[in-house]
Amino acid sequence: MDTSSRAVLPVLPCLLLQSVYLATLIALQLRWSARLAAFLVYTCLLVLALLATVANPRRNYLMGCVLMQHYFTAFHLLWLAGPLRELRHERDSVPADKLPFWRRVGWVLCVFYSVRGIGWNYQIANTPPRSSAPRWKFVRRQLANACLWYLLSDFAKAWQVSDYLFPSQQDVGALRPGGYVQRWLSIVAVSSSSVGLLGMAYSVAAGVAVGLGWSLPGEWPDVYGAWADTYTVRRFWGRKHHQIVRRFAASIGKASCRLVSLPPGSWASSNTQLYVGFAVSGLMHCGGDFMVNRSDFGASFPFFIAQAVAISLEDAVIDLFTKADVRLPGRVERCLGYAWVFVWLSFSMPWYVGWAVKAGAIDVKKLPFSPVTILVDSAGIDLVQTVKYMTGSRGY
Repeated sequence: MDTSSRAVLPVLPCLLLQSVYLATLIALQLRWSARLAAFLVYTCLLVLALLATVANPRRNYLMGCVLMQHYFTAFHLLWLAGPLRELRHERDSVPADKLPFWRRVGWVLCVFYSVRGIGWNYQIANTPPRSSAPRWKFVRRQLANACLWYLLSDFAKAWQVSDYLFPSQQDVGALRPGGYVQRWLSIVAVSSSSVGLLGMAYSVAAGVAVGLGWSLPGEWPDVYGAWADTYTVRRFWGRKHHQIVRRFAASIGKASCRLVSLPPGSWASSNTQLYVGFAVSGLMHCGGDFMVNRSDFGASFPFFIAQAVAISLEDAVIDLFTKADVRLPGRVERCLGYAWVFVWLSFSMPWYVGWAVKAGAIDVKKLPFSPVTILVDSAGIDLVQTVKYMTGSRGY
C-alpha cells in the first residue's frame, strides 16, 4: 500500500497516549472485565497506529516494532504479572499499591520503560555488569562511547554506499561476484550500522540522564553484552541481542507452558518457551513489516523461528557430546562455537536483511555527517574500488 494514501501518525503523542493509558489502567487496579474492555480499546488504538505512516519505510519499520513491543509489554503487565503487588525497585520505600494515584501512574511508567528491569526485582538474567563509576566520569565515558558507536555506524554506511555492494533492488543475501566473502561483508555492514545507531542513542540517553541527575550510573549497564559470551547461538541471542524483548517473551513462554501443564524445567517446557519466545519476537518485528507495506507482513518471521530451530539443533549436538563424554580444550570449544555462530548468522541473516533492504526498511545511504567519508576522500581512497579489490576481483 502506498504510504502517500495513509494517514500520518503523530509519533510522540501516540507513544505518550499509549504509555499513559496503560499506566492509568494498571494504577486503577480494575477488575478483569473492565481490564478486558480497556485492553480491547488499547488494541484498536494499536491497529489504527499500524495503519498509519511516519513518512518513510525505515521509520515505519522502527515505529511498527516499537508499537508491537509496547503492545506485548502491555499484555504482560495487564494479564501475566501483578505489577503493583509483585514488583519492587531497590529504592522503593513504600509498596506501590499504597502510593497516591498519580504517583502510582508515574511508578508504572517507570516499570513500562524499564525493559531490562535494572534495579528492579524482575531484572532479566545475563544483564551486563552495572557501573560503579562516579557521575561525571560515567557521563564522559558514555559520550565517548556515543562517538565510537557513531563512527562504527558511519563506517558501515560508507561501506554500504557502493552500488557494487548493494545493487538496486537486489537481495543482500544473493551471491554476487565476490561470493561468500561479499555476502558476509554485506551482512556485517547492514548489521553494524543498526547496532551502532542503537548503541549511540543508548549512550547519549545514559549520559544525559545521569548528567542531569535523573538516574544513577548503575542504572545504565551496557546496552549489549560481551562479544566473548557469544560462542553459541543461544548465548548470542540471550546475552547480546534479545534482552529488550526478553521480559515479555519469557513471560508469554512460561504462561504457554502453564496453559498446557508442562512441568517447569522439563525438556518440553524449555523448548516450548524457546519457540514461543522467538515467535513473539518475530511477531513484534512483523509490526514493522506491516507498517512498511501490508503485503510484507510476516517477512521477518521466518528468520526468528529459524533461530529457535538452530538453537534446538545446537542443544542436541551439545547433549550428544556430553553423553558421549567427548571433551575438548576450552579454547578449542570456544573457537568452534564462534565459528558456528558466525556461519549460521551469515547463512540466516539474509532472510531478515534481504527483504528489508529491497523494501527500504533498512537505509543504506550515508549518514548526513560522515567523518569516515571526509577522511577517505581527503586521503584519495576510492572506497568502491577498494571493496571490489577486497572481494570481487580476487574471486573468493
